[in-house]
Amino acid sequence: MKIATLVKTGDGPLWIIPQVLAARAVGDEVVVLLPAPHHRDSRVARELADHGVPVVESPAPLAGASLPAQLAAVGRLRTTLRDLDVDVVHYHLYASALVVRLATLGTPITRVHMVAGPLYLDNTLIRRAERVLCRLDHLLIASSADIRNRYQALGLPAHRIRTYPYGVDLDHFSPAPPERRRAARTDLGFDTDEFVAVCVAYFYPPKRLVHPGRGVKGHEVLLEAWSRFVERGGRGTLILLGGGYGEAGERYRDQLRATWASRPGADQVRWVDSVLDVRPFYAAADVNVVSSWSEGYGSGQEATACGVPTVATAAGGLPEVVDDETGWLVDLGDAAALAEALLDAAASRGTPAAGRRAEATRRRAEQMFDRRLLSQDIVAALHTAATNRSAAARPTATAFDRLRAAVPAPRRPARRRQATPASTAASVSGSAPVSTAASGSTAASGSGASAAGLSLLRLLPGLPRRVVWAAYRSYLLRTDPVRYARRIGVRMGEDCRLVEITPATFGTEPYLIRLGHRVGIAGGVRFITHDGAVTRLRREHPDIDVVAPIRVGDGAMIGLNAVIMPGVTIGADVLVAAGAVVMRDISAGSVVAGAPARVISDIEQWERRALARSVGTGRMSPSRKREVFLARFAAQLDADLDAAPTADASPTPTPAPATASTTAATSPSKVAVGTADRPAAETAPETGPRAGEGAESGAGQEPAAKAKRGRKPSDIVSVAK
Repeated sequence: MKIATLVKTGDGPLWIIPQVLAARAVGDEVVVLLPAPHHRDSRVARELADHGVPVVESPAPLAGASLPAQLAAVGRLRTTLRDLDVDVVHYHLYASALVVRLATLGTPITRVHMVAGPLYLDNTLIRRAERVLCRLDHLLIASSADIRNRYQALGLPAHRIRTYPYGVDLDHFSPAPPERRRAARTDLGFDTDEFVAVCVAYFYPPKRLVHPGRGVKGHEVLLEAWSRFVERGGRGTLILLGGGYGEAGERYRDQLRATWASRPGADQVRWVDSVLDVRPFYAAADVNVVSSWSEGYGSGQEATACGVPTVATAAGGLPEVVDDETGWLVDLGDAAALAEALLDAAASRGTPAAGRRAEATRRRAEQMFDRRLLSQDIVAALHTAATNRSAAARPTATAFDRLRAAVPAPRRPARRRQATPASTAASVSGSAPVSTAASGSTAASGSGASAAGLSLLRLLPGLPRRVVWAAYRSYLLRTDPVRYARRIGVRMGEDCRLVEITPATFGTEPYLIRLGHRVGIAGGVRFITHDGAVTRLRREHPDIDVVAPIRVGDGAMIGLNAVIMPGVTIGADVLVAAGAVVMRDISAGSVVAGAPARVISDIEQWERRALARSVGTGRMSPSRKREVFLARFAAQLDADLDAAPTADASPTPTPAPATASTTAATSPSKVAVGTADRPAAETAPETGPRAGEGAESGAGQEPAAKAKRGRKPSDIVSVAK
C-alpha cells in the first residue's frame, strides 16, 4: 500500500515521523508532502531525509493566498496525488484537511484525517461546516477522547472514528534519577531546595475567530496566577520555555514581557527561547504548568513521561491526563485557582505524597502515551480504512464470482505496489502490524494460499466451516503461535515468543491484550480481561459487565501457569514467576512471584544471580545437554533421599525441589531463569506446620521437620526462551 502523509508546515509536526517509520516497517511505501520551502528546508524534512523517506512539494495549502489561488493549488494537489498513485492520504492539521478533501473528491483514494488539536472546533462557523465536511473523511483519528466526543456530537458515526494519541518516546522521555536532577538544576542555576515550575509552549498570537484577544496557550492567565502566588508568599522560579510562533508570535511575546515586567513576581520569571531538548528543564522542574484555553494533551504528554506532575486548566483532553493522582486540575481562565494549585505544589515538594504523585504520573504515561505502540495502531487503522473502502466500492458478486476470486491466479508483475502479507493480516485482524521477518510468518506465496483458503472457508456452511477453522487453528497453534495470536486480535510487537499456548491463553477478549516487543510467554499462562463473578448480579443488573485491557511492556517474561488479571499493566523487563497471579500493575524492571504476585527482586539482582548460577549449556543441543546434566548432577541424583541434605561447597547449582512455583524444564523451548534468594517461608509452599505449630506431635514429625529445615529455597522461574 502507498501512503501519502500531508501537513501544512515542516516547523513543528515531528510527531508524524514515528508513524511514517511504522508504516515503512510493515512494507508500505510512504511519501510526505510539505509546502515550499518546507519540503527542502525544515526540521521535519531533514529528519525524514535522514531516514530515507521521500519528501515532495505539496501545492496546497498556500499560506496567505487568495481564494482563487487556493482553488488552483487544490487542482495541482489533485494532479500530484494522481501522479504519485497513492492509496491513502493521511493528513494532519485543519488547513490540510480542507484541501485534501476537495482534491480527492471522486477518486479511489482513501482519506484519513488525524486531528492534532480541537482549537478550530471552538469556532461556531467552522463547527457547523464540519458537521457536513467531516463526512468526507473515510476515517477520523482523534488524538484525545475530547476530540472524539466532539465529532460524535457533530454526527460522525462512531465506527468511523478511532482514538489514538500521538504519544511520546518513553525511552527518550523518562524520570530523571537524583544525580541527573541535581546536575540539571546546577546547569540551569537553581538551588537544590528551590521550587521550579515550567511551562513549555509556543507563544501563539491571539486569533480573531477563536478566543479573540487571548493567546490560546493562556500565558496571560499563568502570569496573573504567578503574581498571586508571589503575593501570597510563594517562592520559586517560573520558566516560560518557548519562542513566538512566527513574527506575530514574537511580537505578542515581547508585548507580554513588557506588560508584566512591573508586576509582582516578574523577577522570578525566566523567559527562555525554544530549545531542541526540553528534558533538562523537566529534570529540574517540580511541576509542569499548562494554562491553555484549548488543548489536546499538549506538553502534558512529555511531562507525564518524565514523571513531572502537571498543574493544568480543564481544557480539551487535559482532564484525561491530569487528576488528583497526577497533578492539579483547575477551571479555564481561573488565575486564583491556578495560584492555589502552585502554592500546594510548592508546599508538598519533597514529601512522600509528591513521590507517589510522580510515580502515578509516569504510570499514566506508560498506559496512554507509548508512541511506538500507538504508531503501530495508527498504521493498522490506515490499512483497515483502505480495506473497508475497497470492500464498499466493489460491486455485489455472485457465489460463483466469489469462488472464482478465491482461487489463486498465476503470479504476474504488479503495476503498483501492494500491501505486504503482514500488513494485510494486521488490517484484517485489527492488530498492530509488524514485519514479516519479525513475526516468523511463512513466505509470501504461503500467505497468499492461506488467504485463498480463508476465502474458500467463508463459502462453506456453518458446521463444516467451524470444523475447518478448528483444524486451521490447531495448525497455527503448533506451527506459528504468533500468527495465531495476531489473527484472533492480540496486538503485539516484534520478536515475541509464545510457547505451548492454547485457545484459552488469551481469554474471550484477545483484542484487549497488547504485548510489547520481545515478550516471552510460557505454557499455561492465562490472560483474563473480564470479571466473570459479576454474572451472579445479572438478575438484578442485566447490563453489568466488568472488563479491562491488559498491557505487557517490552522484554517482559511470563512464567508457566501464571494468571494475569483484568486491567493489569506489566512494565518493561518484568519477570513473572511460574504460578503467579498478577492482580496489580507491576513497575518496570521487577521480578514478581506468588498469589497474589508481589515484588521479590529487581531485574539487575536477578541478572547477577542468573549469571552466577549459569551452567553454560544454552547453545547445546538437547542430546548434548542430557549428557552434561547427567554427568554434572550425578552425585545429587544418586544420593540417598532419606539422608539429611548437606551444603554444597561447589559453585554448581543444586536443583530445586518441585513446587507450585518451579518447574524442571527439559524442553529446548524453555529456559530456567533465577530470581533472588528469599527465606523458605517466603518462597516455598507451606506443606507442613509453621514454626511453633504441632510441638506435641511427637518424634514422628522429626524427619519431615529436618527435611524442611534443610530444604533450599528455589529461585528458578520458567519462562519462554
